[in-house]
Amino acid sequence: MIKVFEDFDIALVGHYQSVLESNGIATFMKNQFGTSGAGELPFVEVVPQLWVLNEAELERAKALIEDLHGPDDLKQAEAWVCPGCGTSQEAAFSHCWNCSSARD
Repeated sequence: MIKVFEDFDIALVGHYQSVLESNGIATFMKNQFGTSGAGELPFVEVVPQLWVLNEAELERAKALIEDLHGPDDLKQAEAWVCPGCGTSQEAAFSHCWNCSSARD
């Protein structure tokens, strides 16, 4: 087994697991119920992790995850200023809450 992804967002890890499984890649999710121990246990013991069972599927799994996760996610995690009206936006918004302009 080889770990290919981890995130505290269990829904995101589950989504990636579903995509890999639907593409014929056998997976295992570790720490699926571990978040209830957060704060009491080290985070590496509770963060949901996605593992690929067959090493031969590793590169294909990583490519699928990269397509979903994308290199732009770091950019998306930053606050931004609306190009339409200049209003400051939180990172979670893809469109301006004030004028509905799309994020660059």
